[in-house]
Amino acid sequence: MWRITLWHPDRDDGTCVYLVPHWQARTEVAARSVALARHADRAAVMNEPAHALQMTVGEVAFTPAVRSQARAAAWVALVQHDAITERGWARSPLDRQHVERDEEWQQEVHAAHHRYRERIIGFGDSIRGVMASVAGTDAAWDLEPYRDGFGRIRWDDVRADIHKAALTHIWHTPFGVVWIDLG
Repeated sequence: MWRITLWHPDRDDGTCVYLVPHWQARTEVAARSVALARHADRAAVMNEPAHALQMTVGEVAFTPAVRSQARAAAWVALVQHDAITERGWARSPLDRQHVERDEEWQQEVHAAHHRYRERIIGFGDSIRGVMASVAGTDAAWDLEPYRDGFGRIRWDDVRADIHKAALTHIWHTPFGVVWIDLG
Protein backbone atom coordinates (compact mmCIF):
# COMPACT_ATOMS: atom_id res chain seq x y z
CA MET A 1 0.00 0.00 0.00
CA TRP A 2 1.31 3.44 -0.94
CA ARG A 3 0.73 6.34 1.46
CA ILE A 4 1.05 9.71 -0.27
CA THR A 5 0.98 12.81 1.95
CA LEU A 6 0.30 16.22 0.39
CA TRP A 7 0.87 19.59 2.04
CA HIS A 8 0.94 23.21 0.97
CA PRO A 9 4.49 24.47 0.38
CA ASP A 10 3.76 27.96 1.78
CA ARG A 11 1.35 27.22 4.65
CA ASP A 12 1.27 24.82 7.56
CA ASP A 13 -2.46 24.23 7.68
CA GLY A 14 -2.76 20.48 7.47
CA THR A 15 -2.14 17.61 5.13
CA CYS A 16 -4.12 15.36 2.83
CA VAL A 17 -3.25 11.67 2.85
CA TYR A 18 -4.10 9.25 0.05
CA LEU A 19 -3.76 5.47 0.21
CA VAL A 20 -3.11 3.76 -3.11
CA PRO A 21 -3.08 -0.05 -3.30
CA HIS A 22 0.00 -1.59 -4.93
CA TRP A 23 -2.15 -3.39 -7.51
CA GLN A 24 -3.44 -0.01 -8.68
CA ALA A 25 -0.02 1.67 -8.88
CA ARG A 26 3.03 -0.57 -9.08
CA THR A 27 5.61 2.24 -9.02
CA GLU A 28 6.13 5.40 -6.99
CA VAL A 29 5.57 7.56 -10.08
CA ALA A 30 2.23 5.87 -10.73
CA ALA A 31 1.20 6.15 -7.06
CA ARG A 32 1.98 9.87 -7.04
CA SER A 33 -0.06 10.31 -10.21
CA VAL A 34 -3.08 8.45 -8.75
CA ALA A 35 -2.91 10.44 -5.50
CA LEU A 36 -2.64 13.79 -7.31
CA ALA A 37 -5.59 12.88 -9.58
CA ARG A 38 -7.70 11.94 -6.54
CA HIS A 39 -6.68 15.16 -4.84
CA ALA A 40 -7.62 17.25 -7.89
CA ASP A 41 -11.06 15.59 -7.93
CA ARG A 42 -11.62 16.31 -4.24
CA ALA A 43 -10.26 19.86 -4.40
CA ALA A 44 -13.40 21.01 -6.19
CA VAL A 45 -15.51 20.32 -3.07
CA MET A 46 -13.04 21.71 -0.52
CA ASN A 47 -13.46 25.09 1.18
CA GLU A 48 -10.55 26.63 -0.72
CA PRO A 49 -10.19 24.76 -4.04
CA ALA A 50 -7.37 27.01 -5.32
CA HIS A 51 -5.40 26.47 -2.11
CA ALA A 52 -5.97 22.70 -2.24
CA LEU A 53 -4.73 22.52 -5.84
CA GLN A 54 -1.44 24.16 -4.80
CA MET A 55 -0.62 21.31 -2.41
CA THR A 56 2.38 19.19 -3.36
CA VAL A 57 3.64 15.72 -2.47
CA GLY A 58 5.45 15.96 0.84
CA GLU A 59 6.15 12.33 1.61
CA VAL A 60 5.77 8.94 -0.04
CA ALA A 61 5.75 5.72 1.97
CA PHE A 62 5.25 2.16 0.81
CA THR A 63 4.16 -0.58 3.17
CA PRO A 64 5.07 -3.89 1.54
CA ALA A 65 3.19 -7.13 2.09
CA VAL A 66 6.60 -8.76 2.70
CA ARG A 67 9.36 -6.53 4.11
CA SER A 68 12.80 -7.88 3.27
CA GLN A 69 16.18 -6.25 2.69
CA ALA A 70 17.48 -9.31 0.83
CA ARG A 71 14.49 -9.39 -1.50
CA ALA A 72 14.76 -5.65 -2.09
CA ALA A 73 18.41 -6.12 -3.09
CA ALA A 74 17.41 -8.98 -5.41
CA TRP A 75 14.74 -6.74 -6.97
CA VAL A 76 17.32 -4.01 -7.62
CA ALA A 77 19.70 -6.54 -9.22
CA LEU A 78 16.90 -7.73 -11.51
CA VAL A 79 16.00 -4.14 -12.44
CA GLN A 80 19.65 -3.37 -13.19
CA HIS A 81 19.82 -6.40 -15.50
CA ASP A 82 16.61 -5.56 -17.41
CA ALA A 83 14.59 -8.48 -16.02
CA ILE A 84 12.02 -6.11 -14.48
CA THR A 85 10.59 -2.98 -16.10
CA GLU A 86 8.25 -0.23 -14.92
CA ARG A 87 5.35 -2.51 -15.90
CA GLY A 88 6.72 -5.50 -13.98
CA TRP A 89 8.49 -8.63 -15.14
CA ALA A 90 9.87 -8.41 -18.68
CA ARG A 91 8.05 -11.14 -20.55
CA SER A 92 8.27 -10.14 -24.16
CA PRO A 93 11.47 -9.75 -26.20
CA LEU A 94 10.68 -6.03 -26.52
CA ASP A 95 10.59 -5.63 -22.73
CA ARG A 96 13.80 -7.63 -22.29
CA GLN A 97 15.70 -5.38 -24.68
CA HIS A 98 17.01 -8.57 -26.33
CA VAL A 99 18.99 -9.69 -23.29
CA GLU A 100 19.77 -13.40 -23.39
CA ARG A 101 18.96 -15.00 -20.07
CA ASP A 102 21.61 -17.66 -20.21
CA GLU A 103 23.75 -19.03 -17.42
CA GLU A 104 26.23 -16.15 -17.70
CA TRP A 105 23.39 -13.61 -17.30
CA GLN A 106 22.08 -15.51 -14.26
CA GLN A 107 25.54 -15.48 -12.69
CA GLU A 108 25.80 -11.72 -13.25
CA VAL A 109 22.42 -11.14 -11.59
CA HIS A 110 23.38 -13.45 -8.71
CA ALA A 111 26.69 -11.61 -8.19
CA ALA A 112 24.95 -8.22 -8.32
CA HIS A 113 22.38 -9.42 -5.77
CA HIS A 114 25.10 -10.46 -3.31
CA ARG A 115 27.07 -7.27 -3.93
CA TYR A 116 23.98 -5.12 -3.30
CA ARG A 117 23.08 -7.05 -0.14
CA GLU A 118 26.52 -6.26 1.26
CA ARG A 119 26.25 -2.57 0.31
CA ILE A 120 22.84 -1.73 1.79
CA ILE A 121 23.16 1.53 3.67
CA GLY A 122 19.58 1.84 4.94
CA PHE A 123 16.16 0.23 4.67
CA GLY A 124 12.59 1.19 5.54
CA ASP A 125 9.09 1.94 4.25
CA SER A 126 9.95 5.49 3.15
CA ILE A 127 12.94 7.79 2.83
CA ARG A 128 12.10 8.92 6.37
CA GLY A 129 12.38 5.27 7.48
CA VAL A 130 15.64 4.79 5.60
CA MET A 131 17.13 7.88 7.26
CA ALA A 132 15.91 6.67 10.67
CA SER A 133 17.58 3.30 10.05
CA VAL A 134 20.98 4.96 9.64
CA ALA A 135 20.67 7.30 12.64
CA GLY A 136 23.73 7.04 14.83
CA THR A 137 25.90 5.51 12.10
CA ASP A 138 28.50 7.01 9.77
CA ALA A 139 25.83 7.18 7.06
CA ALA A 140 23.54 9.44 9.12
CA TRP A 141 22.63 12.75 7.51
CA ASP A 142 21.93 16.11 9.08
CA LEU A 143 18.39 16.75 7.85
CA GLU A 144 18.18 20.35 9.13
CA PRO A 145 19.13 21.89 5.75
CA TYR A 146 16.15 20.04 4.22
CA ARG A 147 13.54 21.53 6.56
CA ASP A 148 11.10 24.09 5.26
CA GLY A 149 9.94 27.08 7.31
CA PHE A 150 7.42 24.89 9.12
CA GLY A 151 9.89 22.21 10.21
CA ARG A 152 8.78 19.66 7.60
CA ILE A 153 11.52 17.77 5.77
CA ARG A 154 11.52 18.00 1.97
CA TRP A 155 12.07 14.28 1.28
CA ASP A 156 12.29 14.71 -2.49
CA ASP A 157 15.25 17.06 -1.94
CA VAL A 158 16.94 14.47 0.30
CA ARG A 159 16.51 11.82 -2.40
CA ALA A 160 17.77 14.21 -5.11
CA ASP A 161 20.96 14.90 -3.14
CA ILE A 162 21.51 11.17 -2.56
CA HIS A 163 21.19 10.52 -6.29
CA LYS A 164 23.24 13.58 -7.29
CA ALA A 165 26.58 11.94 -6.52
CA ALA A 166 25.50 8.82 -8.47
CA LEU A 167 27.44 6.65 -6.02
CA THR A 168 24.38 5.68 -4.00
CA HIS A 169 20.74 5.27 -4.94
CA ILE A 170 17.37 4.80 -3.25
CA TRP A 171 14.82 2.42 -4.76
CA HIS A 172 11.19 1.82 -3.87
CA THR A 173 10.80 -1.94 -4.31
CA PRO A 174 7.85 -4.27 -3.58
CA PHE A 175 9.80 -5.33 -0.46
CA GLY A 176 10.59 -1.88 0.99
CA VAL A 177 12.69 1.19 0.30
CA VAL A 178 16.40 0.41 0.07
CA TRP A 179 19.44 2.71 -0.05
CA ILE A 180 22.44 1.04 -1.70
CA ASP A 181 26.05 2.15 -2.18
CA LEU A 182 26.86 1.52 -5.84
CA GLY A 183 30.47 2.66 -5.59
